[in-house]
Amino acid sequence: MKAAPPTPPRLAAALLRLCLHEVDAGVVLGDLEETYHLLHRHYGPATARRWYWKQTLRSIPLLATRTFYWSLVMLTNYVRIALRHFKKQKGYAFINIVGLAVGLAFCALIFLFVRDELTFDQFHEHNEQIYRVLSGRFNPDGSELSSNSNHPVPLGPALHADLPDVEAFVRFKQLSHFVRSTGEAIEESILYADPQLFEVFSFPLRQGNPTTALGDRHAVVLSERAAQKYFGDENPLGQTLQIRLDKTYEDFIVRGIAQNVPGNSTIQFDILVPFSNVFTAYARFPSIRESWSFVSIQTYVKLARQASLDEVQAKLPALFAQYYPDAVAQEEEAADQGILTYRLQPLTDIHLTSNSNPIYSYILSGIALAILFIACINFMTLAIGRSARRSKEIGIRKVVGAQRRQLMGQFWGEAMLMSVLSLLLGLLLAELFLPVFNTLSGKTLRFDYARDWITGTMLVGLVLFTGLAAGSYPALLLSGFKPLDTLTNRLKLSGSNIFTKSLVVVQFALSVFLLTSTLIMTHQFDYARTKNPGFNKEQIVIIPTQDLDGHQVSTRFREMLQQHTRIEAITATNNTLGNTYTMGTRYKHEGKTHTINVYKVETNFLHLFGLDLIQGRNFNPNLSTDSARSVIVNEALVRDYDMTDPIGQPVPGYSDSPDTDPVIIGVVKDFHFQSLYKEIGPMMLTMDPEWDYEYLLVRIKPTDIPATLALLRTTWQTLAPDVPFEYRFLSDHMQQQYQTDQRWGRMVRYASLFAILIACLGLFGLAALTVTGRTKEIGIRKVLGAPVLGLTVLLSKDFVKLVVIGVVVATPVAYLVMQRWLDDFAYRVEISWWIFLMAGLAALGIALATVSAQTIRAALGDPVKALRYE
Repeated sequence: MKAAPPTPPRLAAALLRLCLHEVDAGVVLGDLEETYHLLHRHYGPATARRWYWKQTLRSIPLLATRTFYWSLVMLTNYVRIALRHFKKQKGYAFINIVGLAVGLAFCALIFLFVRDELTFDQFHEHNEQIYRVLSGRFNPDGSELSSNSNHPVPLGPALHADLPDVEAFVRFKQLSHFVRSTGEAIEESILYADPQLFEVFSFPLRQGNPTTALGDRHAVVLSERAAQKYFGDENPLGQTLQIRLDKTYEDFIVRGIAQNVPGNSTIQFDILVPFSNVFTAYARFPSIRESWSFVSIQTYVKLARQASLDEVQAKLPALFAQYYPDAVAQEEEAADQGILTYRLQPLTDIHLTSNSNPIYSYILSGIALAILFIACINFMTLAIGRSARRSKEIGIRKVVGAQRRQLMGQFWGEAMLMSVLSLLLGLLLAELFLPVFNTLSGKTLRFDYARDWITGTMLVGLVLFTGLAAGSYPALLLSGFKPLDTLTNRLKLSGSNIFTKSLVVVQFALSVFLLTSTLIMTHQFDYARTKNPGFNKEQIVIIPTQDLDGHQVSTRFREMLQQHTRIEAITATNNTLGNTYTMGTRYKHEGKTHTINVYKVETNFLHLFGLDLIQGRNFNPNLSTDSARSVIVNEALVRDYDMTDPIGQPVPGYSDSPDTDPVIIGVVKDFHFQSLYKEIGPMMLTMDPEWDYEYLLVRIKPTDIPATLALLRTTWQTLAPDVPFEYRFLSDHMQQQYQTDQRWGRMVRYASLFAILIACLGLFGLAALTVTGRTKEIGIRKVLGAPVLGLTVLLSKDFVKLVVIGVVVATPVAYLVMQRWLDDFAYRVEISWWIFLMAGLAALGIALATVSAQTIRAALGDPVKALRYE
């Protein structure tokens, strides 16, 4: 076989020129083809094929190098041109970058919030096997009619014993107790839990053995936060912590330090004690250990991995009937009553169905996308407006050989560069706004760029989406211009075309929708906060007394306070007014279910709150029957029983025997003893001695309140020196019910302001472009005597029309959406016309002020300079 010839000189030279990027790849491939035929004629097909593939493979790296080189050159050229335009038009670049940065920052913050909401409890290793037990009425398809998550103490062991698929159970009870190590006692929230807690849930221990940490009745597990609070830098293991159970401090030994519980956990704790201590805390109720009527415990179960949820659920009605045979026997068979049974609720569903309203997550997501969309519209409108000034540049580029795909790459490259710059600024803004956002949302969110790949993917996705979306219209439209049209000024595109106008209308429609929704939400929240509850809530101090050592101490405390002139009135009750939830009694009578909220009160309860007694009389402490059977009810209870003359009538079915049913001696006018989220339901005031007083309510004079509070504290410490004095004002307590909604209202309000700000930024830039395009017209009109006001109106009226159209489009949409949102409130405001008028005038005023900043300056300009403008 003949040896392969040396590389032909022509081919070698072509490869060298290719490496130096002086020729097109097609020339080299042509030389390869020619050499192949030459070799085929002189050396045969086998040698030719070997030679051809050898040279082809040798050319691949050179081709790749050339492609990378020219791509880098082209990218550098795009960046250089983009930076040149940004420098030349600083104002427009600032508007686009800041607008996109604010939109991206808001999207990033809302993404953190929504992701936190949707991933609640998913950090537990066995989250798919863990369920919370519910009891109530359910339809045959499993949908809920009514439910309750509180259960008796023996339920957990019964489920574990009767259902083989239940691997483990954990019972929880949250109570407040005073805690101390060496200093003054502090009231803390204590979580009681079964020892198998750490086997079922994934709460890592930094120190201690998870198997035995809660094995001893006097063991306690602290979070890292609590350990630092009570023991500082000392090793907390083995240290003693005193907790006041049933009016007596007991020693607890620290057996474990748990990692701080994540914010997106339904189960929260800083101090954890074994569940067996519940029986000490409820020592006055010795029967709770075996009782099936004392429902105050939350129960969670862990099913076996291979267990079928449907099969387990199918066994629950029989289990419920086993322990509540009387309740099941009294149930009606009507389909609309549902089935009275237990139900298992997946752990990951608890937060969005019980503790949070997912609608707000959707609302915030929509607002964030709307703000980002408004920012993208800004980019489009300004790019279209600037297109007339770049038309000659596009024409010249096409004349010298630029292809459309290269022009598209340039425009998209500029958009992507601006998007990246906006992202960097947006991340900085998001980090700066994060503490404020955490305060508004009530969370402890943070960015974790290293480990949180989902957040990183989201940010990259936002950059790509924003760059492609914001640069799409300029890239597709401007690249298609004909060179002849651009070079002969036959192109008419100055920011006033129909598409641009439509974008401005959409922009302000979204802004007006957010502004209107904010006004309506604020109006509703203010209504709930300021509506008269039907009683006098001012200057009433709530003092918990359940931690005092005995009834005599409480009585002595009251006697000492009544001697001071700063105290107007004192009463005692088992619960405070204005709570979202109160202790209610539910029973059936003549086929109808009644739920009555019961308050144990004293004779001066009506006087202290200023309640209106419209029928009958008040309690008389000299009548023994008033303490035994007499009750005062509200109008809602009278309506619930269809009573015409309630005075002297019993409340039928309330007790086991008609002879012991309470008798109505008075009727008070309806008042909001719960929050305004609930309609006023039946309620009953009683002096039944079997109920305990747990709070003192003290009405104080409005003058020198700090001195009065000091008096209360001093008197308390004299009688109960080992129990810290705790108090709160009833008015503040009632406002806490609406904190969540007020927080949402502030978040939506800020979002609306951001939307208006970004929209006005775009309108400002578009107005500047419009004024620039009509510079000569303005000069001519001024020379002919046009007044400044007339020129301002001429230049502003087109933008005013667009804003008015946006208001008209947004008004009916906002009305329908807000009407749907208000349906969730039992007591709500009416949507008034003045809200839409106010939102429209506000948007119009802001837009007019934005445009006027440009139009007035143009109208006041020198006409000579305007006529010289090129």
